[in-house]
Amino acid sequence: MVSGPIDPMESTFIGNPAPGFDLACTRFPDPSRRRVRLEDYRGRWLLLLFYPRDFSLICPTELIGISQRFDEFQAMGCEVLGVSCDSLESHERWIATPISKGGLGGLNFPLASDTDGVVSARYHVFQASQSIPVRGTFLIDPDGLTQYQVVHSLSVGRRSQEVLRVLHALQSGGLCREDWMVDSPVLDPLGALKTGHFFSHYLVEMEIGSGTFARVFRARDLQLDRPVALKVFKPDCPVTPGAALAEARAAAALNHPNVCTIYAVDDTAGVPIIAMEYVTGRPLSNLPRNGPMPTDGLIEISRQLAAGMAAAHESGIVHGDLKPDNVMITEDGLVKILDFGLARRLRSPGPIESRETPILGLADTADGVFGTPRYLAPEQTRGEASSFASDVFSLGVVLYELATGKVAFSAPNLLQILDRIRTVDPEAMSAEVPEPFRSLIRPMLEREPGRRTMTMRRLTDDISTLSEAI
Repeated sequence: MVSGPIDPMESTFIGNPAPGFDLACTRFPDPSRRRVRLEDYRGRWLLLLFYPRDFSLICPTELIGISQRFDEFQAMGCEVLGVSCDSLESHERWIATPISKGGLGGLNFPLASDTDGVVSARYHVFQASQSIPVRGTFLIDPDGLTQYQVVHSLSVGRRSQEVLRVLHALQSGGLCREDWMVDSPVLDPLGALKTGHFFSHYLVEMEIGSGTFARVFRARDLQLDRPVALKVFKPDCPVTPGAALAEARAAAALNHPNVCTIYAVDDTAGVPIIAMEYVTGRPLSNLPRNGPMPTDGLIEISRQLAAGMAAAHESGIVHGDLKPDNVMITEDGLVKILDFGLARRLRSPGPIESRETPILGLADTADGVFGTPRYLAPEQTRGEASSFASDVFSLGVVLYELATGKVAFSAPNLLQILDRIRTVDPEAMSAEVPEPFRSLIRPMLEREPGRRTMTMRRLTDDISTLSEAI
């Protein structure tokens, strides 16, 4: 495996011999062909295309476009070869998948597997951080010399019309006029999010939720053959993709049975996505409310909630939007806290650039207030930064509602709800909570975050002590 960063613009191949290769290739369109070498194309032009991976959103459109104009390339004495780091089996499955489901539906040229990235690195298109090549385009002449090279962003597709006009200019010696190009429709990545369609290397099964920032789909990870919850950010999400993915990567470090695991963070399909553990069960908000929750059930749920949140806080991560809708209870009673992909990381090992500062879950400045109003901490209603203390308050509200069977902050409109939170009376609220939880919830509901001395780790220990005493 190639290690270390590769600068795509480290050197130019123009006018020099193209780096050699000998790679396994698909059986399509020639069933007798198993490998491709640079020498095979001597005497003809070669369009060599590197692309990130199979089942991505942009790759099918550009490869299909070139395949549909393959006769034009052939007429100009040019062969075509696509290369990525995916396996041969993945390539062949992609080719066999119908276009209507995000596949290629057949192809007029072979795809080659550069699984260890060696050939991609030779052409200086290998991106070590993701172990994939970026979009490199090379035109190699009949003598094996590179006459054209360009490296594209992962999210920028290539047009067959543009490659053809460059090829024509190289062969004729004429000018490569810009107005020879023909505009093509804008790619809509979210249009692929339909049942039975492929999205990156995921097979979409059904939509299971939609929020302010993102839509969530149940999908199957085709690489690891497991179900996932796929969070796909909406085009009008007020958070930059870089910030969203940075926060999800921070949360992906969490490994705790009471926290929904983040499997992968990716933006090579043209839109930022987060693949998470798919949790079956029902949200805490959907549990029957027939008065206060029995003490044994309350202890068990609160113990798991506190334990999961303690693990997050000890990793430097604040949730920022803890509420019953973000807590899933599985059939066997396991509590899973969701949506840590929108958490804000504290005590990060390095500085976060101002342009990447996330505004997720709750605003980190006074620019606005996001989140679920009934479970905000008083400081969050003022647009202040969410913090560990904010999570403690939110959990206190959740536990109050479970222990009493009442809505903590009920009012006809949003402004009145926010006002009740800002003027919360922890003594009066905790007095409604039966023991042994009254003394635990009281310090969690302090109005000022500086006086909220209860921590998630201490809460976990106190609940464990209660459990042993009952």
